[in-house]
Amino acid sequence: MAEHEVMWIGRRPSALPTVEHLATSEDFAAAVTNACAEAGCSVQDYVAAAGAWGSWLIRFSRDGVRQRLVWNGKEGRLLLEQATAGIEWDELHSCTVAERDTASFIAAVQGLLQAAA
Repeated sequence: MAEHEVMWIGRRPSALPTVEHLATSEDFAAAVTNACAEAGCSVQDYVAAAGAWGSWLIRFSRDGVRQRLVWNGKEGRLLLEQATAGIEWDELHSCTVAERDTASFIAAVQGLLQAAA
């Protein structure tokens, strides 16, 4: 790979403070995936985004159907989506999560999964 010069406008990214999001903790990942498993989902994986908004997703199957929960940290919305026959995902339900703590996310996950059942 060829080297290229980079010009920074403002301060360098390495000088930005590191923000730790709840989504990157193992305890949070275990809590939300356990909430899915208790609702009858076969959890495939949990992925936390390495971005500024703390977004994450859980892919799982339920009753033979591929679904996923997606937390859009920027918009503050939790989405329940179902896979189509192609590569698209259809939104089944969504909700906002006012408090970004573990208990609020678990309640939102449980609510979405019950609504879709």
